[in-house]
Amino acid sequence: MGPRPYTRRVPRPRGLRPPEEVVPKLGATLGMAALRVGAVAFYDRPLEHLTGHLDRAELELPLRFFAGRYGLVLCFALEPVDQDELAIELLRVTHATGAIWVAVWKRAFERAGAPSWEQAQAAVLRTGWVDNKVLSFGEQVYGSRFVRRRESARGAER
Repeated sequence: MGPRPYTRRVPRPRGLRPPEEVVPKLGATLGMAALRVGAVAFYDRPLEHLTGHLDRAELELPLRFFAGRYGLVLCFALEPVDQDELAIELLRVTHATGAIWVAVWKRAFERAGAPSWEQAQAAVLRTGWVDNKVLSFGEQVYGSRFVRRRESARGAER
């Protein structure tokens, strides 16, 4: 028997809130193309039932999906990743009217190399998108929702 192939050991968060509490707060709608990035598949089935379409991807960059395809992207950034590259890739695959949720470890449970909430937020904010909601996914993980910045009526007049 030969050596076992290398597999990444990604720590799984404990104490996740039930899907019926979390999924309705994500903003998914019937017929919306959705993407889950990262190793947490706990909400996949309810999201797929709600939207009718859910693609899945590991947290490996670049993401192998068409630009502007997804109305909802749920990213569990719970392992080491380049935050700036991740932000750019998440925006690339998200439709301009869509939303991105980036979930990270809560401060007491942060893992070496995994992005903190501040790092993940700063990376996405540098792209021009804004955060407008925070959601606890459970005891160890929470996330922020990012959407494209809307032009204000005043901004359009200038």
